[in-house]
Amino acid sequence: MPAKNLKRVTTYVPPEIAKALEEWAEKEERSVSWLAAKLIEKGIQEYRSQK
Repeated sequence: MPAKNLKRVTTYVPPEIAKALEEWAEKEERSVSWLAAKLIEKGIQEYRSQK
């Protein structure tokens, strides 16, 4: 999806969560932003499937 179709979302997390996200993203050779977006997307899919 082109970036112009994306909406910015800002969140605050504890330092240990930020560190875990950074390590995971580095291992996957992705950005923290990309990883967070995918995790949010997966969480929403799971939420919707429970309804």
